[in-house]
Amino acid sequence: MRVELYSYRYAREILQHESHGEAWQEIMGVLERVPLFVYAGKSKRNKKFDVVQQVMNTYFDRVFGVELDWQYNPLATRIEDSGLRADFRKTFGNLAIQVEVQFGNMARWYSDVFKFQTAYSQGLAQLALSVVPMAELGRRIDSNVAHFERAVREVPSAELSITLPILLAGLSPDEDTPIVDLRDCKFSAVREITGRGSVENRFRIVNAYLSRTPMIRVGPDSPTGPKPGGPVAALGAEGDENGD
Repeated sequence: MRVELYSYRYAREILQHESHGEAWQEIMGVLERVPLFVYAGKSKRNKKFDVVQQVMNTYFDRVFGVELDWQYNPLATRIEDSGLRADFRKTFGNLAIQVEVQFGNMARWYSDVFKFQTAYSQGLAQLALSVVPMAELGRRIDSNVAHFERAVREVPSAELSITLPILLAGLSPDEDTPIVDLRDCKFSAVREITGRGSVENRFRIVNAYLSRTPMIRVGPDSPTGPKPGGPVAALGAEGDENGD
């Protein structure tokens, strides 16, 4: 993937400091290797929608939550029964980094920023990473999807209320981005991939990709591979938003 960065309150400078080099290398290593999971014709109402948000999210769940051992769905507050959970968090030395990956509606991105500030104000994180698509990629996912260009415009306007460093990362496919065609899988319909009851199938797809198994061999009986720990409900949080 091509990665566009915007550093709010010196987030990039903090991560690139020699004290935090491991965190910087780990984050950029993930972002630059993200593949694009597509399913042409996934939407009956708009033929331009071909990127499958739910599988993109599952890829991050597997890579951050399993391969790199980030905390999966940690609380974004010290209020135990709040139910307010982040996507990922990991501490490098004295720097705790909270991550939100948002390929959904723009309204959810504002919620992500709230979780960043909440965690920061309660000493759970000192820096945040917000991963969103570039606008062009967002238009291939759904309507009104959160995107980098809008986030960059809006974050500075809340300078007095958003007080933690945030690194905004916008993703867009380039000539080196692997394209994974999910129509090659042995699932009979896109809802078997995007629906609320299809979490296991999404992990089957991602596990196959990471193990270099051709998609033509992936189906309901394929291994899911390891999954991140955390609330079971969170694994299906995206639902079937784009599976119409």
